[in-house]
Amino acid sequence: MLKQYLKQAIQIIQENRLVSCISVLGTAISIMMVMIVVLVMQIQLVNFYPEDKRDRMLYLDGGGTHVVGNNHQRESNGNMSVETAKACFYSLETPETVSLYCSEDFAFSLPARMMFDAYPVKEVDSNFWKVFSFRFIEGNSFSEADFDAGLKQVVLSETLARRFFGSTAVVGQEILLNRVAYRICGVVKDVSKAASTAYAMAWVPYTSIPAVMRQEADYENIRGLLSAVILAKDASDFESIREEFLAKVNQYNTTKRDYQVDFNRNPVTRWEKLRGSSGQSYVEWKDYWLETGALLLFLIIMPALNLLGVTQSSIQKRQAEIGVRKAFGATNRDIIGQVLCENGVTTLLGGFVGLVLSLVALPICKDFLLESSNTSLSLSMLVRPSAFIVALLFSLILNLLSAGIPAWRISRKEIVEALKNHEETNK
Repeated sequence: MLKQYLKQAIQIIQENRLVSCISVLGTAISIMMVMIVVLVMQIQLVNFYPEDKRDRMLYLDGGGTHVVGNNHQRESNGNMSVETAKACFYSLETPETVSLYCSEDFAFSLPARMMFDAYPVKEVDSNFWKVFSFRFIEGNSFSEADFDAGLKQVVLSETLARRFFGSTAVVGQEILLNRVAYRICGVVKDVSKAASTAYAMAWVPYTSIPAVMRQEADYENIRGLLSAVILAKDASDFESIREEFLAKVNQYNTTKRDYQVDFNRNPVTRWEKLRGSSGQSYVEWKDYWLETGALLLFLIIMPALNLLGVTQSSIQKRQAEIGVRKAFGATNRDIIGQVLCENGVTTLLGGFVGLVLSLVALPICKDFLLESSNTSLSLSMLVRPSAFIVALLFSLILNLLSAGIPAWRISRKEIVEALKNHEETNK
């Protein structure tokens, strides 16, 4: 029976090419719009180079450190100092590891050629290379001993190495960062801006930057420039990590006289970052779905309503056929099943076209859709089984809405009424 339905579906597509093209195109456009939303969310969530452990990470981004005076007359939001980081983060025992970092643009030059071109740099600790899986083309990262000593070493991205030296074989050479000489210890494969926590074009020990090591005495050495990323042994440890973290914060606050530090609801998970939670604000699931869910519902319903009209017109022309089938004993379930199967072929075809269009459209529109401009995208970010499943489910939903309703209405008509309506339509 199913084989017969498929043959008939192909025949109907060939006979009604205009209607079929409209149905395929309408389905493809709607699925493309939904898939772009899904892909943008996917880029923010899935594991890819070098953030291939995102599902085990907790974040304290910029602005997540809230300092308030005991008299509540003075407070500040910002980042934390090295002292605060050591007391509240480095001392944690539950996570696999904790890394502290900050970001800044540096002016790059060569010793024999003053260029002063600005590029993004991450000032990191030695744990940074354990949290993120960088692929080294040449050399290695700076060691823990180098970090503790504050040695001026730098890891360059492949693009930056080629831009300044014309090659990636540059380990041991010097490059100037803000007029200060740094020795190159390694070169890594370029990182996409979509990997926002790991992204930079060069990485240096934050102990080599006096501004990072400096602490604000006005706030009892609580304020500084550092943010944090925590790598859990397993995602199930998140709550335990938060409990231990809260205990460390409370213990640290007992050492202060005039100020207390409060990290609000940080650290946050990747899912919480996706829905808009940050260092200074927290977005609940219900608020996120009220906004995003309404958008997805609109993208589903609008094309379905348009396709409903096209499908309704197509089925109206087949009332005589449906009437004859009912006369020969076909049940309402048989008729609805046949229509859904036939229309499903068109819908799935449109779903495939829409999926391909979304993979083409997202790279073209990425500067508008993604937070950072000039973000490079890779297949590992875009091609995921989950995306194909979403496209398939959405196609099935469109099929049920656009074909199921008209088929159900027509199937409920009596045989005589169906044949009579057909005769009136042909007059």
